Amino acid sequence: MEIITMVDIGNVREINQDYVRYYQKDENESLVVLCDGMGGHKAGEIASQMTGDYIINEYMQLTSFEDVTHIENWMKKIVVDVNNVIYKKSQSSLDFEGMGTTVVVVLIKGNEAYISHVGDSRAYFFNEDHLCQLTKDDTLVNVLVDSGTISSDEAQFHPQKNILLQAIGVSEELKVSFVVQRMDQGVILVCTDGLYNSLFDTHITDILLKDISLKEKANQLMVDSKMLGGKDNIGIALISKKGVVENESDK
Repeated sequence: MEIITMVDIGNVREINQDYVRYYQKDENESLVVLCDGMGGHKAGEIASQMTGDYIINEYMQLTSFEDVTHIENWMKKIVVDVNNVIYKKSQSSLDFEGMGTTVVVVLIKGNEAYISHVGDSRAYFFNEDHLCQLTKDDTLVNVLVDSGTISSDEAQFHPQKNILLQAIGVSEELKVSFVVQRMDQGVILVCTDGLYNSLFDTHITDILLKDISLKEKANQLMVDSKMLGGKDNIGIALISKKGVVENESDK
């Protein structure tokens, strides 16, 4: 298994509120968590790191999963649990008021990827020459697309595209997603909006198609995101069943 993680502050922001962390139990199982924090001062940075650390630390205490139902129940519960932790933290001080974060949790176990998320950070599956978005953004614009009010092309440039309908720490109720994806020879890309708002899917596909290492692909995604956008923090995780685990961050 190979996991590459990277974060970058981007070209504009003064604080990096993106956070990526993983823990590998063995050669067949690992957990990756990616967060994009929000809130004034350093509140977003705190929310994203608290969320990532909480989920990873809880995962480290688990001995094993019994079946898919157990995995789904645990993943949804851990997201709800950390939501309660962050929500209470946001109520504890004016410094933390309004703090929150998106989250994508990816469990790789055997040949399957199990994914839960809240917010507009994304997980994609890339296989051969096809890039498929596995998560669905919890945004107002997506509701407008689903209702037929606007097209998917219009959504990409809509002025309200970044309005979230739910995020960790913002409200007491959450609807947590759960998706299962066979890995085979494919790659899971997990990213914050700093990446996908800077690069078109075709550009991401072109990079993932290159005959270079997974780390070089992550580097190229980061470099091109900053060159062609970089208006927000950028968080990336690339996961492949082949290779060894590496970790890199630039906060």
